[in-house]
Amino acid sequence: MTGARRRWLFAAVVVLALVVAVVAWRTIQAERSIEVAQPTVTSTPLAEQGVQGGTRVSPSNTLGAPAPVPDTEDHADGSPIDPWWRRVPPVAGDLMPIDRFAAGHVRIARTGEHLLVTISGLRVASYDSELPEVRVLLSEGTVVGERRGYWTRNGEDDDLGTIPSDVGSITFDLEAPRGIPDPVRSLVLLDPDSDEVLGGAALIPTD
Repeated sequence: MTGARRRWLFAAVVVLALVVAVVAWRTIQAERSIEVAQPTVTSTPLAEQGVQGGTRVSPSNTLGAPAPVPDTEDHADGSPIDPWWRRVPPVAGDLMPIDRFAAGHVRIARTGEHLLVTISGLRVASYDSELPEVRVLLSEGTVVGERRGYWTRNGEDDDLGTIPSDVGSITFDLEAPRGIPDPVRSLVLLDPDSDEVLGGAALIPTD
């Protein structure tokens, strides 16, 4: 074999070896990629993973402490939202005539778990007969008007009872009230015998 043919044979062997090496390297890399992409097998039960069908693990914050649970305490009527008497007062308004005559000032304030309904400077009159007592309602209906009002009697009412017509000023102390409307929009005075509406006050938030 001549020198030239030996050199060509040597070169061909070297090229073939390089091709084999490149193919082998690419095959190894492809197998490693497949191994990395395969999901890791876990023995954690589905219930602990929080998947559908299992019990979801309680959420926690970044420090690992349990996240606060929303307040679902029964405040008054099964609702997680505080009732009107806890959220809104103090409210106030001036009494005005409706069917007959009433005047004075109304203020409702909260002290702890007590709701204080105060009527001051009370004056009432009925043109048909003497009026020794008046009936007091907290109402979800509204009282509208300026010098003479109109009571839209809709929603719920809570009868606080009767008071002397000449009492002047009086305070009802309601402890943790559960029977009052939500919301209370007005206080109304009625003739306890005829249910005639004497007057009422629209109640709006005040300082």
